Amino acid sequence: MVIGIDLVHAAVWRFDIQRKSGAGRAADFSEVSVVADLGELAVDLLGGTVAALENGFEGDALKDLGLVLVPAPGVDGAVFTPGECEALDRYVQEGGAVLILGDGEWPQPPQGPAPFGFASGDLAIGDPADPAQPHVRPYQFPAEVTGAHPALEGVTRAYLYRPKPVSARFPLTGLVEKDGQIFLGVARHGAGRVAVVGNAEMFARPFLGREDNARLLLNLLSWLLDGRHQRSAADLAAEVTGSYRFSGRDFSPTENLKNEPGPHVVDAGVYAHLFTGLADGFLRDSETDEEAFLREAELRFHEMPRVVRQAVSRFRQHGTDSGVLLVKGLPVDPALPPTPADPKARVRFTSPLSELWLAAFAQALGEPIGYRQEKNGLLFQNVVPTPHNAAKLSSESSSILLDYHTETAFHPFMPDYVLLHCLRPDHDGAAKTISASLRMALPRLSLRERAILSEPLYRTGIDYSFGSSHGTKGNGPLLRVLYGDPFDPYLTVDPDLMMGIVPEADAALKRLHAVLHEVRRWVCLDTGDLLIVDNRRAVHGRSEFTPRYDGRDRWLQRVCVVRDLVPSAGHRRLRGRIIDTAFAV
Repeated sequence: MVIGIDLVHAAVWRFDIQRKSGAGRAADFSEVSVVADLGELAVDLLGGTVAALENGFEGDALKDLGLVLVPAPGVDGAVFTPGECEALDRYVQEGGAVLILGDGEWPQPPQGPAPFGFASGDLAIGDPADPAQPHVRPYQFPAEVTGAHPALEGVTRAYLYRPKPVSARFPLTGLVEKDGQIFLGVARHGAGRVAVVGNAEMFARPFLGREDNARLLLNLLSWLLDGRHQRSAADLAAEVTGSYRFSGRDFSPTENLKNEPGPHVVDAGVYAHLFTGLADGFLRDSETDEEAFLREAELRFHEMPRVVRQAVSRFRQHGTDSGVLLVKGLPVDPALPPTPADPKARVRFTSPLSELWLAAFAQALGEPIGYRQEKNGLLFQNVVPTPHNAAKLSSESSSILLDYHTETAFHPFMPDYVLLHCLRPDHDGAAKTISASLRMALPRLSLRERAILSEPLYRTGIDYSFGSSHGTKGNGPLLRVLYGDPFDPYLTVDPDLMMGIVPEADAALKRLHAVLHEVRRWVCLDTGDLLIVDNRRAVHGRSEFTPRYDGRDRWLQRVCVVRDLVPSAGHRRLRGRIIDTAFAV
């Protein structure tokens, strides 16, 4: 059994298992490659082989193919000639099978020839699903499936993503319909078979594990291939959603971020003289004239070396595989005071270098903010070990592993970035700041786990420092762990304080925790290092270490950053930067 993939009309769907990308998306992380995923399933599960059609349909190109995957007109600018349409028609009439794959991101097909008279309509919209927003209608929603077609065996619901209605020059039997429109239709044509789907992304990785999409896809392939494979669609669907892992890019096994070159690290130390010069000149006091200090810091960021600014800009726009950006070797105050015993106390520096760098990088990423409950609402916070919190879930701990977590995962105004600037490492150089990226972890999850994590089935807990003295699990808001762009999602997770509200959700959360550990990265921060964590794409934590409480212990300064101050405006007094949201615990 050979499946042909049409690469003439949709280069964006180029079949390359090692590197899949879609239009307008960074190739280093995108999963938008529906055809390549179908090719993998055909090879690995259906026992077939894949043939790339790169020279059109003329001659014997379609001979001996059991199925041809073809993009709909308009996808990636696909335009078909009358001869190509006739070749496909003849191939099906003689017993072949064609699956036409539409795309929800593309406009209406151009006027002109289309295989089998294919046409699609405007994007369909679901019914309001969020009681809190009854005026908002979603572009992704489940649809009931009824009918007696073989492709619907064992299928009761399909999950649609930006669906488009479809039609052909001959009547289609609707497999997935809503409000009288067909989104997935099939037909017999001569001795062969045709299937058309308005948006094939319903069969891409983010949605293949939802509802009965995997069973529907495998039933459909089985019908198109006239049962020319040995395994049942039910068994295949269970494997696809439960244990199968699609191939992807190979990430470096190097855990130490400093030992792996790439866009996640930039060395400021080689420009030490330039950074020292940037610190010269008058600066307002960061405590008594905070806004003027921040404005000046923002201007000085634009005087930094281009390579540093470029790294920050790229990180803000696209992130990195590791979810962090490490800026090495920033200058620090040569007369650094002792590590503060009280992290809530304001420290006076002879030179405000650390706060200048934090403010400059924070302003380049968004807007620095603080929280009233954290360190008395300090904008620039001191992260130091304290003996009374050594074994608590707190940034002041030292004797326990501070496990992976999204910073203030429970908060309605959680930071988009967390900046950690090392003023003094621990005595033994043993403290590791650990991180794990969702982009690296996601391929290790099953499709079903991914689908469950995308549902609002989780409650997180309120942090100890925000008033939850017992660190109760699940006393926070109901939320999704994965959200945003389904092809490159964000995450919110705090395993120590989060729980699933049903057993399957709890199991998926534990699995996510495990795979995050599998892709862990770490760095032992040295004096002058600045680690920027993308709080929506990566989690972070810290290993155990041994403090001496002698004034020379590990000392980081931290600042939180949001991209936009507007959502929290009602929770900040007089246009300040300190958020004072109160929590019932």
